[in-house]
Amino acid sequence: MIRLILVCALAGATLLLAADPTGTWTGDQPGPGGNTYPITFKLKADGDKLTGTMGGEQFEQPIQNGEIHGDDISFTVHLDFGDGIDLKYAGKVAADKIDFKVQRAGNDEAQAFVAKKSQ
Repeated sequence: MIRLILVCALAGATLLLAADPTGTWTGDQPGPGGNTYPITFKLKADGDKLTGTMGGEQFEQPIQNGEIHGDDISFTVHLDFGDGIDLKYAGKVAADKIDFKVQRAGNDEAQAFVAKKSQ
């Protein structure tokens, strides 16, 4: 019984200490040919759900399928460029940054980048 109480307390403490992805985050996302593009995420956490937008210099798109599991977040974004591009994001949230990996649909390689929290 004591073991069960300790496990529950530890799980609860982990959830309370999880970093909050709510806010505005900016970074340079890798793109084709080794280029990078300035990107801004406006995120809002609501329990284990994540909503918000991703935007660049000439667009802003809603995120879809946003999830939160402790410090890990994930979501997808559909861009209407050309025939359309689906991007899948996975990130590890810290107090002042998110370590992201982004993967384009149909591509097995994920590219890493960091988004910093805006003040």
